[in-house]
Amino acid sequence: MINIPNMILVGGNSRNSGKTTIACNIISKLSINQDVIGLKITGIRPGEKDFHGNHSEENISGFSIIEEVDSSAGKDTSRMLEAGARRVFYIRAQDILVRKAILHFISGYTTTEILVCESRSLRDFFHPGLFLMMNRFPVMGKPKPVAQYIAKADFTLDFARQQDEIIQFCRSLDFVDGHFCFSNSLSKA
Repeated sequence: MINIPNMILVGGNSRNSGKTTIACNIISKLSINQDVIGLKITGIRPGEKDFHGNHSEENISGFSIIEEVDSSAGKDTSRMLEAGARRVFYIRAQDILVRKAILHFISGYTTTEILVCESRSLRDFFHPGLFLMMNRFPVMGKPKPVAQYIAKADFTLDFARQQDEIIQFCRSLDFVDGHFCFSNSLSKA
C-alpha cells in the first residue's frame, strides 16, 4: 500500500451522496493558503457520460487523463476548478488500470501540492492522508458493497443529515507540515 499523505480521498456509497460538494468545500478552504489539485477518477462504464460530464479524451496506455480548463461547464471537475483548485484532472480507467493511471498521474506532482480526489476505489491501493466516506440513504441506483471502505474511513458523513457537521469539518480542516489536521477536536466517525 502506497502512502500519499498530501491526498484527501472522498468516496461515497452512491451517486449524489455529496462527494463533489464536500470536495469543493475542502478545495475552497485549503486553496486559500496552498496549491490544491482536484482529481476525479471513474471507471470506464457505458452510459455514464450523463453523470460525469462530456470530456474530450486522449487515451494513454488504456486510460485517459483530461485536464479541466472550463470552470463554467457545470461538470464535477468544473466545480472543483471554480472552487479554487489550481488545476483539475479527470481520469477514466478500466478497473484493472486504476492503480496504473493514478501512479502515472502522481508521478508529476510534489508532496507540497494537496490532492483532493473523488474516488472510493483508490483506497484499495493507496493510503491517503485523509479518507472520507459520504453516505446517502436511501442509496441512489444499485447498492454497492461499501463496508470495507467505511471500515477504512477516517470520517463518515451523511450528506442529507449532517450538514452542520460537514460545514464544521471543512472549516476546521488544515494542512500543516505535510499532514492534515483540525483546528478543533473532531473525532473519527
